[in-house]
Formats: sequence, C-alpha cells, structure tokens
Amino acid sequence: MRSAAAGLLLIAATTFPAAGQDRAAGPDTDPLIYQRRLAMVVRLATQDYEAGNYQAALDRLGRLEGPAAQDLSVVNLRGAVLTKTGDYDGARNIFRSILTADPAYFPAAFNLAEVQFTSGDIAGALESFRAIRTRDPRNELVLFKVILCHLALGQVEEARKLSEVLIPAGSTPAWYYAQAALARKEGDPRREEKNVTAARAIFDEANCKLFDESLADAKF
Repeated sequence: MRSAAAGLLLIAATTFPAAGQDRAAGPDTDPLIYQRRLAMVVRLATQDYEAGNYQAALDRLGRLEGPAAQDLSVVNLRGAVLTKTGDYDGARNIFRSILTADPAYFPAAFNLAEVQFTSGDIAGALESFRAIRTRDPRNELVLFKVILCHLALGQVEEARKLSEVLIPAGSTPAWYYAQAALARKEGDPRREEKNVTAARAIFDEANCKLFDESLADAKF
C-alpha cells in the first residue's frame, strides 16, 4: 500500500529529512539543501492538511517559487487540500494536469477518482478506479473502492463477486470492510459493526482509518 493522508487522498511522502527554512531554495543552490527544504515545506503543509487547517496549508504551499512550486508532490497536495475544501473543479483540474505531465503518477490518479466518488460521480469514479486497478491489481484499497462504487450503484452481486478476491488474512483490513459494506447495503448494521470491530482488533489504527473514512463517505 502507498502512503496516504487523512481522507484517503494520497500524497507523495518525501524521504528527505526536514531542515532549513520554510521556503524551498532555488535549484541553483546545493541540490541536497534544496530537496531538504522542499521536503520540510511539504511535511509542514501536510501537517496543516491533516489537522484541517486547509488555508494554512495552501498559504504554505503558495510560498514556494519556481520549480519547487511545480514539484508533483506539491501540486498533488494542493489538489488534496482543494478537495477537502469542496473545490472539486479546482482539484480535478490539478490532478488532470499532473497526469498529463506524468500519466503513471499514482497519487494523482487515485485522488482524481476519489474526487469523482466524493462529488457524487459514482459511475465516473468506478471507471477511474477500475483503470487504476488494471495497473495495480494487488492494491486492496483500490479494489475496496471499486466494491463501494458497485454498491453505491446498486450492483450488489458484482460487489459480492469482487469481495471474494479478498481474504481475511490479507495485508490490509479490506476483506472485513468489504463485508461491512455489504452488510450495510443489505440493512444489517450488527454484521457491519461486527466486521469493523474485528478489523480494528487485528490491524493497526492507520490501516483501519483509511477504510473507516472510505466507508463513512459511501452513500448507500
């Protein structure tokens, strides 16, 4: 599974340690210093984002200049923030621009599908998540999103068939949350809660949070 921020919007975490000032230097400076400063700004903006301080995150990212402002991790994070503020058109445009520059950039592809799902374009989200799954067939979170789309569209049997691909002893709690989603669709809240409780007993909070938020956003 790739790294993800709160709300299921994926961000590209950098591996450089934090250092320097709250502004990325230009590329004409020492490359390591440049990367460290850029990493620090992204890290702090991500913290603002996860705390719900969306304007602070946008302001911090807005202070970046030149190539740093066009770094895909920066642009993608800006799109994630806009999604959380409800600016779906702005977010869609950002994620599409990233994919034009780099069609293989997974976080933007996932986030674009998530914008569709969140804004109510379930059929569009299903098409997008399916396309992602063809490139990353082992990603259980993506498969879970496909299942949710089918359930939101009333395609219960298709969702059930896909859930059989998952196993309880997988690397994520996807199986349990898929069963919970099916139970919700079938009007069985006790079975839904039973599966969610089992997932939380087996998997850590970070893994479950992704699925908790996705299930909470499902409109069925």
